[in-house]
Amino acid sequence: MLYPQAMRPLLLLLPVLLLGQTSAQTVTPRGAVQVTGHAAGTFGGAGNIGGPSGGVAWGPNGTAYTLDGARVLYRWNVSTGRSLFRQVLWPPATLPGARDPAFGPRLFLNATSAGTLGAAGLLVRVEGVQNAQPYRTAFTLTPDGRRVLGDPCPSSERVPRGCVQVGGSKVQDRTQAGATAPQTPPLELTYKDPATGKTLTTRPEPPPDGARLILGELGSGASRIPSSTVTLPRGEVLRVVPSPDGSRTAVLRLVGESGGAGTAYVDVVQRKGGKRVFWALPGTTLAEDAAPDLRWVGNSRLLTATAEQDPVTGGAIGGGQVVALRDALTGRARWKLSATAGLVGAVPSPDGRLWLTVRGGSVPEVRRVSDGQFVRALGRAVVAWVPLAGGASVGGASSSGRAAVALSVGGGAGALSLLDRAGREVPLAGGAARWRFAVPSVPDALAATSDGGRFALAVPGALYLLDSTGRLRQALPLPGLRVSTLSFALGGVLSARATDAALGGERTLVWKLDGAGQLKPLTLPPLPDGSRYSLPISALLLREDVRRSAQNTAQTGPLQSRLSVLNLGGGLRWQEAWGAEAAALASADGQTVLRARGIAIPGQAEVGALKLWLADARTGQARPPLTLAPRALQVYRGLAVADFAPNRRHVLLTEGQGDGCGGALYGVRLADLQIRQEVPLPAAFGTGLTRFFGCGHPRPVPETAFAPDGKHILIRDGNALNWWAGAFGGGR
Repeated sequence: MLYPQAMRPLLLLLPVLLLGQTSAQTVTPRGAVQVTGHAAGTFGGAGNIGGPSGGVAWGPNGTAYTLDGARVLYRWNVSTGRSLFRQVLWPPATLPGARDPAFGPRLFLNATSAGTLGAAGLLVRVEGVQNAQPYRTAFTLTPDGRRVLGDPCPSSERVPRGCVQVGGSKVQDRTQAGATAPQTPPLELTYKDPATGKTLTTRPEPPPDGARLILGELGSGASRIPSSTVTLPRGEVLRVVPSPDGSRTAVLRLVGESGGAGTAYVDVVQRKGGKRVFWALPGTTLAEDAAPDLRWVGNSRLLTATAEQDPVTGGAIGGGQVVALRDALTGRARWKLSATAGLVGAVPSPDGRLWLTVRGGSVPEVRRVSDGQFVRALGRAVVAWVPLAGGASVGGASSSGRAAVALSVGGGAGALSLLDRAGREVPLAGGAARWRFAVPSVPDALAATSDGGRFALAVPGALYLLDSTGRLRQALPLPGLRVSTLSFALGGVLSARATDAALGGERTLVWKLDGAGQLKPLTLPPLPDGSRYSLPISALLLREDVRRSAQNTAQTGPLQSRLSVLNLGGGLRWQEAWGAEAAALASADGQTVLRARGIAIPGQAEVGALKLWLADARTGQARPPLTLAPRALQVYRGLAVADFAPNRRHVLLTEGQGDGCGGALYGVRLADLQIRQEVPLPAAFGTGLTRFFGCGHPRPVPETAFAPDGKHILIRDGNALNWWAGAFGGGR
């Protein structure tokens, strides 16, 4: 959700209303549950700013490690998919910005067997910035939890290096600048910073000729293979990867725009004799922010994972990488998975039977090397959620506070599950047993009726309607559509916001439950240009009209908005005058409209307050407003509406900050629009959700919502669900 100051310039200058607080409302914690797995999107994806984060690695004795961009580290039993431990991983405190929550170093798992290249433990690579200069290093996480700084195979962006342990010795291969005339600067320049005494490295652009591959010596005595040099064809070297036995080294080379896109070639060089073969990867490969992978499976096959460029948008095709198992000497693919599978990375197991990847930036997967097929997921990711009313009895114990969660469960599949605040899967009233509903693709959106009698679950191209026992009641095809927002209102009206691939824009869809509990489509009146319907839709339509100010029609000029309220047949009930841009949100029963308008604060640039007021949906009569300001007057900081309570008076707000390359959440606030005061919240609720995200640091952004019975607030923080009890039901 965008904050008012980041939407568009606002001309209206109003004084900020400084209000006292009331302690009449209390909010107390009532349980928490953690769904095992990484939060959705926290690994990043191909083509994202900063590229994928964290990654996967094999551990000893049939285990695997997974690390996301929020620095959450899991260790898994690969044969069962069970989690063995979970922790938040921090780099050694001696590294620059080690504890910086916003722009600290990025951590990446070394995608080999744990302990192969260093002391026993997990090798974690680090990328950070010191004195405006990027640096790379690594540390080993030992079994006793110590973090030992040191990189056994140091690399830079311009001088890739490959290492492999063969017997008791380590083989190291690297690149360097090739011969050229006129002379070009070296690929790395080092100097000592007088302020810190640290040696720093700069990375000029590579010379125009091909790099030289320096092959380290292997073995000893009569079987010793001495160091040698092989000149590579022109191109930017992205990866240098020796085979497990050291007999061959594979080089991933990009020919095209430096750091951008081009044709990727794989050079396979024999260590003894220096014979080289090469072959091209099909398509236009993205290198920048797409992390191409090149991994040996044994000594004769390679797993490749590369993102392909969309020639129209310039971004990654399909949101993932093309993964293939190839013959190392010919490049012939034994099998190939397209980028539309949504996979990033391909890390084979030490025995060559399995490989690890990450789907959709969310769920690590185990797959077979022989055919590339899915074996199992390592955890699940919550992709959509909705709090439910009331409680259920499970094993004789009361379970107050429940939620429906839509999950990504690996293999491209999804599921809908019902959880109580102890994390148990529970039935609804009238349900005979606990249940979970599986779907063939990852859900996009979820909604439930206020009594939990019906659930709507949207997946790409389809909508499912379920009853409280988990039985499928209806499947509606939505060809070419992807639903982003789904909402039930009182009266059984289901409304959806969907993206139409053919039209390249948004559509609003509406259905109504009939007497048999089936969804029947409703036809909406056509929208004027620059207008959209506000969700949820009930017995009335809220149409938001937007235009440029009559005084300034330039594309950069201020916007004006107008709210028009119609019945479902299109008849106009009332309409407000054009004014400064404001958002509208209808209550679930359709009786009240919540209005929100960002306003500038005098003397402050790019800092917005938020003006909130209620209006009668039938007449448009407005009540006196409440204006709240951010707790700190910082650039790009403001407030946004998170949810509107069933009692049509309480509003949850989030306070955040950010621009197009990252931001922050500073917590949640609660306002009572009937008494026009802010309600104090416990520190763990109101200010305990500070989060920094974006710009290569993909982290979950907490979201909040009222339960439909008005007895609970639910916070969803990635895969964590936290219930808080309050009194937000009843009438006005």
